[in-house]
Amino acid sequence: MSTIIDFPPQLDIQQNVPLSHFTNIKIGGPADYLSVIKDQNIYIELFRFCREIGLPFLALGDGTNVFFPETGYHGIVAIIKFDSVGLMSKNTIVAEAGTSLNKIRELCIETGLTGFEFASGIPGSIGGAIYGNAGAYGSNVGEILTRAKVLTPDGQIRFVKNDFFKFSYRHSDLKINPAIVLQAEFQLKKGDPAAIKSRCDEIINIRTKKLPPSDTLTAGSWFKNIKDEQGNSTAAAQYLEAVGSRQTSVGDAAVHIRHANIFYNKGKATATDMLKLEDILQKRVYKKFGIRLEREVMYLD
Repeated sequence: MSTIIDFPPQLDIQQNVPLSHFTNIKIGGPADYLSVIKDQNIYIELFRFCREIGLPFLALGDGTNVFFPETGYHGIVAIIKFDSVGLMSKNTIVAEAGTSLNKIRELCIETGLTGFEFASGIPGSIGGAIYGNAGAYGSNVGEILTRAKVLTPDGQIRFVKNDFFKFSYRHSDLKINPAIVLQAEFQLKKGDPAAIKSRCDEIINIRTKKLPPSDTLTAGSWFKNIKDEQGNSTAAAQYLEAVGSRQTSVGDAAVHIRHANIFYNKGKATATDMLKLEDILQKRVYKKFGIRLEREVMYLD
């Protein structure tokens, strides 16, 4: 980093911060600049300032399904931590982008709203969940989102409807046409709080039994599941299991013993290690099944 930028004094900006500190898998070199922001308006102000001076800007939530190269990020990484959530009407929840899925689940139980149970136990914040259309057990975020407040690349604020995102399996149009989600609304249905809690607990229990412990340095499922032309899904783990993924590692990058599709960091893994492990397993699966696995975890190079 050679240029010193005179940021507005109200913006709390850090320099050369390791991005490994902000990813669950603990992989990533330094960001030229980084700011943790708890206020939407401050976030918008920072974005517009960076746009005006031409500084590359990256929005990041909880960092649960991302990793960065050893070279880090040349620009500013802005961590979204504004996280207010509440009821807008009897069946509608409004949540800021930094709100954890767990916090929304708790509100649903408290208010007797059903439709969000599928997200029980999924780590991360709602902004990232919308970006990747997070889902499980046959449901996803895109099915319940009705409206969102977004910050467009030209610095404008827009209120958009569901079709703006063009949701599909683990995908939203934000991956192609970037915009930053600031706030979102979700339409749910009234239900029995006890039944909702029971289903949430059941899903969390299932996840706890089949997935690595919560303190594992992982970015979650590495590859997307395979969808056929009829929309039927086959778990990527099924193919990975068949090619011995659990016995495979590159340096400190390894496949977890509990799940054939979860890569984790034993402690000193690099992005290069992870990408080499990915390549090995992609080639094995293609050689045996003729199927090309596609990464679900985001590599922000």
